[in-house]
Amino acid sequence: MPVPRSLTWRLPSALFLLSLSSWAIADSSNNSIEFSPCELVLPGTSLSVKAECGSRLVPENPADPDGRHISINLARIAALKQAEKSPDPVFFFAGGPGQSATESYPIVAAVMTDINETRDIILVDQRGTGGSNKLTCDDGEIELELELSVAEVAQQTRECLASLQADPRFYTTTIGMQDIDHVRAALGYEKINLIGVSYGTRAAQVYLREYPQQVRSVVLDSVVPPQLLLGLEHARNLDSALRKIFRRCQQEQACNDRFGNLGSQLSSLREAVINTPQTLRMRMPTTGEYDDVLVSRDVLAVAVRLLSYSSETQALLPILLEQASLGDWQPLTAQALMQVENLDDMLARGMELAVLCSEDEPFFPADIDQDNTLLGQLLVDLVQAQCEVWPRGEVAADFHEPRANDQVPVLLLSGEYDPVTPPRYGEQAAEQFANSAHWVIPGKGHSVMRHGCLPAQLAIFMASADLSELDPSCIESIGPAPFFLSMTGPSP
Repeated sequence: MPVPRSLTWRLPSALFLLSLSSWAIADSSNNSIEFSPCELVLPGTSLSVKAECGSRLVPENPADPDGRHISINLARIAALKQAEKSPDPVFFFAGGPGQSATESYPIVAAVMTDINETRDIILVDQRGTGGSNKLTCDDGEIELELELSVAEVAQQTRECLASLQADPRFYTTTIGMQDIDHVRAALGYEKINLIGVSYGTRAAQVYLREYPQQVRSVVLDSVVPPQLLLGLEHARNLDSALRKIFRRCQQEQACNDRFGNLGSQLSSLREAVINTPQTLRMRMPTTGEYDDVLVSRDVLAVAVRLLSYSSETQALLPILLEQASLGDWQPLTAQALMQVENLDDMLARGMELAVLCSEDEPFFPADIDQDNTLLGQLLVDLVQAQCEVWPRGEVAADFHEPRANDQVPVLLLSGEYDPVTPPRYGEQAAEQFANSAHWVIPGKGHSVMRHGCLPAQLAIFMASADLSELDPSCIESIGPAPFFLSMTGPSP
């Protein structure tokens, strides 16, 4: 199946970029890490966070301590009130797989403000991401119009693999969590608190199961349950989320009067581009230059998928679909291009494949049929084509089995309209934890902890490690972003 070239590597979600002023490497035999002042910067913005940065050398292959070593990059945001500092810091786990904790932190820094009053925040780039021997591939300039066959995707993957200075077999989640615990021990922390987002929730759960005595509390935002095979259910989850979003529009009189049956519009657009892909001349939003763009079924699906991640971009879907239905594909395509641009340097594609091809794709069922969905077989075909080439690391036989824990308090957060990790995933993961609470955040999509009362509730939870201290009723005041009824915004 042909797929747009630029989307081949950029389909999964990702976040941000880091700039360091200086860092120092500590000897791996020394139980300490040297830090130097640095600044974490969100790319393309002036948003930045001052931190201290350092690194630690670890064996690439844990079973071969005399072999090749890699540097694990980390940052510390020291507690603001040192005299009142608690001994247990917060370790933040980024999403992806393939995002870097240090690169992602500026977007969640505001969530951590109250927590950071009395706790250090520790950001460790999981091996293969950020400054930790990033497994990145040069996939060229962003384009939507050039298409590749699955065979060409496999060849692109071979070229990526050949360009890496690494053995991807040793970049699995379990080995990454060994690095995290080395850092914890080197910094002298006995207990730590974990906050993970998206794939970071898998990482946090793996750390908890491997090192339960070191964990004081856990927050899982947009939850990946242990049983989940990443990449397998994205198509059906997207369709389910879209039905919920479109139903909300139907239930709001102004939105329903303005746009009508959105599901029918999207189905018609899908059929139209399957039968006759649209070619348009448009100004590229990332360069300002004009170029020809081929709008195929895959481009439509990826555009809608990327826009469905957050409540703010979900609010644009009705009017963008209407414009496309009227023959103007440029607004929807421009949004897709901007979203793809935001993803370009934010995900370590080689590390993503190291995880997917070891932990997930080998367990895919043989009879996958998602052609009747918006995304169709696109993601599954891409993952399988790439994993035929990519080396596989060892994964424990019980990796996808839940591990019961009745001691550590766990707060799980899900967005009502999340197209990637829907609320049922949070419910499934919560079954492992006797001491847990699962909150479904009204009207929100993927990654929810920044909304409404949640930062304050997280700070209370970090302070007490007691779920009974929290107020779940506070989320009732959270809701979706209002739909855009015109290109200038929602109605007054």
